[in-house]
Amino acid sequence: MTKLNEIPVHVEFPSESMSMLLPILHEIETMHKTLISSGQGNILDLRHEPLTLDDITALKELLGQGEVDANLNALGSTNIRETSISGVWWITHFDQEGNIIGEYVEITTCPDMLKTFPEELESALVKLQDKVSQYTHASTPDEIAQRLNELGFFSSNVEPGNLN
Repeated sequence: MTKLNEIPVHVEFPSESMSMLLPILHEIETMHKTLISSGQGNILDLRHEPLTLDDITALKELLGQGEVDANLNALGSTNIRETSISGVWWITHFDQEGNIIGEYVEITTCPDMLKTFPEELESALVKLQDKVSQYTHASTPDEIAQRLNELGFFSSNVEPGNLN
């Protein structure tokens, strides 16, 4: 009978070139199932995963391009694009020089960056009401002519009541 310590054991470490793409895909699949079952979204930070640039490129190609592609500009730009898998979004943040500073896969019905913050809704309503009020109280031709005169668009021989 062989003793346990006499059995040869060889420990193999995966090579660095081994792709982590399949585990990431399984993680995205699990997050997508959670979104469907509970409505809970999730974010996968690709910069903090053991992925090579080839893995990221392959993942981007595998997920494909969806219908929505949005760009935001604030302290650099952000590209938010839906992949061909509804609910799976590819988000890339760039610094002011155009270098990638963050890359994420967000599993959600709508990325948080595209949602309106509740605190912005009140000021937006005031702005909308002001626009409606301006449209509702449209100026008469005499008021328009007077404003244009004040701005210097008419010569002195054009009187507000003489627009016809």
